[in-house]
Amino acid sequence: MDIPAGLLPASILWGAALLYTLILAAALLTAPWSKLADNEASHVYFAAVAVVCLLWTLHAGIAPGYNYHLLGVASLCLMFDWQFALLAVSLALLVTTWQGPAGWEAFALNALVMGALPVLSTRILLYASQRLLAHNFFIYIFVNAFFAGALGILLCGLAAAAVLALAQGGAVNRTDGDYLLFIPLLMFGEAFLNGMTMTLLVVYRPRWVSTFHDHWYLDGK
Repeated sequence: MDIPAGLLPASILWGAALLYTLILAAALLTAPWSKLADNEASHVYFAAVAVVCLLWTLHAGIAPGYNYHLLGVASLCLMFDWQFALLAVSLALLVTTWQGPAGWEAFALNALVMGALPVLSTRILLYASQRLLAHNFFIYIFVNAFFAGALGILLCGLAAAAVLALAQGGAVNRTDGDYLLFIPLLMFGEAFLNGMTMTLLVVYRPRWVSTFHDHWYLDGK
C-alpha cells in the first residue's frame, strides 16, 4: 500500500499534500496534548508507534505500488483518539518512507491512504456506535475494533487501487484485479489483530484506552 511517487503524476501528489496538511493541522490544533504529559501515557504512545513501525516494515507485494501489510490503525485510534493516531501514523510513515522505495514526494498520499482514511473511518464508526448502539463491552470490541479494523484496511486497499488506476488514466489492468483479491484476507487479519489487541488492553490495561469508559460499557451491565 506504500505507493511509489514514480507511478503518480504531480497533480495527485500536490493535491494529496494539500489535503494531508489540512488534516494534520486540524489534528495538531485539537489534540489534547496534556494527555502526553504523564510519563506512562507518553511511554505507551511511543511504544505503540514503534510497534506500528515494525508492523509496516513486514510487507509483501505483487508489483511496485501493489504492496500489502497490516495497519493496526484502528487500535491506535481507540487508544489515543484520532489526533494522536494520525500523528503516530505519520511518525511510522517517516521511518518506512526513509527505509523504503516510495519516495518522500508520496509521503502525504500514503499518509492519507494508510493513515487518515482508516483513522477517520474508525472514529466515525465509534461516534456512530456510541450514539446508535447500546453501550456494551462486546459492541465496543466487535464493532469498534474487529469491524473497524476490517473496514479501515478495505478502504485503504480500495483507495490505493483507485489512485493507481487514476494514475493510469482510469484503466484497470490485471494487476489491479489480483491486488484486490488479497484484500479480504487482509481484512480478516486486520480485524483479528485489532480485535485481540483491544480485548487484551481493555481487560488488563483499560487506562491506556482513552475511548473506553467504564461507566458506559461496564457499570451496571
